[in-house]
Amino acid sequence: MSNILNIQKCLKIKGNDASSFVDSLISNNLDNEKLKPSYLLRPDGKINHWFFTHIVNKEILIYQESDELKKILDSLMKYAIRVECEFLIITVNHSLIGKIGNGEIKIVDDISEDAVSWEDYEIINEIPSRTIINEGLLPNETKWLDNFVDFEKGCFLGQEQASRIKHRGKPRRVLITNEGGQQEMSKI
Repeated sequence: MSNILNIQKCLKIKGNDASSFVDSLISNNLDNEKLKPSYLLRPDGKINHWFFTHIVNKEILIYQESDELKKILDSLMKYAIRVECEFLIITVNHSLIGKIGNGEIKIVDDISEDAVSWEDYEIINEIPSRTIINEGLLPNETKWLDNFVDFEKGCFLGQEQASRIKHRGKPRRVLITNEGGQQEMSKI
């Protein structure tokens, strides 16, 4: 199966406080050079959303499936108090190419005929699906803790709980993709 994902929409955040606002909430550093996967955690340290971030011309772009972008925007708006930012969901025609943890993930400015759906991309890359996230998944219960979370960046929403679990405990369960291509939590 292909590891190419077509992107039709993205959340653009711009303004004087855009970088500091988003960086204080998401689990990975924003990077001018690279597209990075990240989580938006809940205050209890559990995953609320996953997405890819990118900075282009001082504007932060968040890539995820269209319906999920609206939910991410709603989550961010809960914390957008006295920040000078503009939030827009815009139409784009990009393809995301590359595999998480296997080199660099890139955005190209065209649509690929070989692309998979967001759901298939989650299965291929063992990224938690919306159903699994809604069950209360912790970052260390996934395969991609060190790719989605930067514990050196400083504070972010849910950071204390995520850091405590990473450094003091071992997960009791882990996200796996079974032979039928379905995600499930497996006890360790």
